[in-house]
Amino acid sequence: MKYRSLLLLPFAIAFHAGAQNPLAIPAALDLDTFDLVVDEHMHQFYPGLTTPTFGVNGVFLGPTLILHHGDTAHIRVINQLEEFTTLHWHGMQVPGESDGGPPRMVMPGETWHVKYKVKNPAGTFWYHPHPHEQTAEQVNMGLAGMIIVQDDAEAALDLPRTYGVDDIPVVVQDRSFAANGEFVFGPLGDSLLVNGTPRPYVELPAQVVRLRLLNGSNTRTYQYGFEDGRSFSIIANDGGLLASPITTDRLRQSNGERSDILLDLAGMEGDSLLLMSFATELTHSMPGSDYALWEPSALSGIDFPVLRIRVTAQTSDPVTTIPTTLVAQNPPAELDISRTRYKSFGGTGTVGTGMFTINDLMFDIDVVNDTVWLGATEKWVILNGSDIAHPFHIHGGSFHVLHRDGMPPHPWERGAKDVVLVDMGEQVHLIMKFDELTNGWPFMYHCHNLMHEDMMMMLQYVVEDRSASVADQDGTEEVTVFPSPSFGLFTIQSDFALKEAIVTDLMGRTVMRRTLNNSFQDELDASAWPPGPYVLELLGTDRSVRKVVVRQ
Repeated sequence: MKYRSLLLLPFAIAFHAGAQNPLAIPAALDLDTFDLVVDEHMHQFYPGLTTPTFGVNGVFLGPTLILHHGDTAHIRVINQLEEFTTLHWHGMQVPGESDGGPPRMVMPGETWHVKYKVKNPAGTFWYHPHPHEQTAEQVNMGLAGMIIVQDDAEAALDLPRTYGVDDIPVVVQDRSFAANGEFVFGPLGDSLLVNGTPRPYVELPAQVVRLRLLNGSNTRTYQYGFEDGRSFSIIANDGGLLASPITTDRLRQSNGERSDILLDLAGMEGDSLLLMSFATELTHSMPGSDYALWEPSALSGIDFPVLRIRVTAQTSDPVTTIPTTLVAQNPPAELDISRTRYKSFGGTGTVGTGMFTINDLMFDIDVVNDTVWLGATEKWVILNGSDIAHPFHIHGGSFHVLHRDGMPPHPWERGAKDVVLVDMGEQVHLIMKFDELTNGWPFMYHCHNLMHEDMMMMLQYVVEDRSASVADQDGTEEVTVFPSPSFGLFTIQSDFALKEAIVTDLMGRTVMRRTLNNSFQDELDASAWPPGPYVLELLGTDRSVRKVVVRQ
């Protein structure tokens, strides 16, 4: 792959000639155990041109995983690429060891066994690779897929849910192609793919239908609406169903965000309509606008088609009305906030280049930037002092947007979320309850512009059980152990003299016992330990600290 170095094919606005290709619908898997094979393939997006791709169980993208609230998901990630990868379960509330962030490297030929309880309510989530400095490129090659969680509360509502008939996954991505058919790797593409289909159309019945919209692009922001100006109802966003539908004619969606919309097609059999992105309405700071300093792209700053809908006959059991209420919301209470953290974006650049930072820091896999207590409710204030909008994502659960610059969140941002677009100069307040331990595998928070993420606009945090840790009341740790995960050497730094270190595995068996001679800094050689998590107990004269560390 080459970055903007090859002659581009003139596919950018060919959609205007008419939607020609039936929308591909990824297979839906509802299994006890999912085998996800990540491999290299070749695929023809356009006649006569063959493109090298990556795919999960297929040539491009991956299957839709159907999960059920309260069940335990068993997944085997089988890496048949010639490079390392990992899969992150974006938006899923999972412990650190199952999250699939950069520390979890699945090497070529390896299989990663994942198991986690499905705690999320019904909603639309997704999975994608997350290897450090290679996320954007692997997503660009085709690694991504949707996750649909089902639960009893959603099942009790009269909603479209026949997958592929009136409940449609819509993964929107932009790409550029070279004259030889290869992808041209860059932030903004000139062709649009929906579920991997160029110039797509979908046949939908003349009744209420659901579109599950996912912005799976590396960088571009979309401003959805219909060509004829019709309204639609937003019923869910990142974290699941809203309290009630929101009727609107526009929906802005940044990288990684999801939205379920309902569209009433009653009485329209034989007609067609066009889902658009109105990029002319984006502010200059948003990728995809007409700002002259952004990467050149034929799709930027214009209103372009996304998906043609051809209306067919009703099904035998149609949904004909849109509910007025959905599910009760239980956001964290502001009275429970125990700490406020400030995260400031800095730096300058473009959608695909630059040196952007969070709190003047860049990603270092050996540095834990924040420690959060299990069960704590915190407020995070996100301030964007850079010259571009950034979609901000937190691993480990969902948050709620309290306000933007003192104003209520946008209608489509109500409810639980895990990505929020923070515009240039904006200040966004979030509230989040931290209910998942990291267990030695840190959670990330980062810009979900994947180009910026790979350029290290990302930091990491751990969630620890207060009952098993000793720290100052202001939250500053007395003992730091890094890096974790480690390939063989842990460094210990302490504010008090350490007498002894005891390491046990998760079965309680002692792996190491070592005298530390009242030192404040020391090292532990873990090169002989089998890979996995361990409990490290550090003893002082009058106190002790327990940490979970991971041998990679």
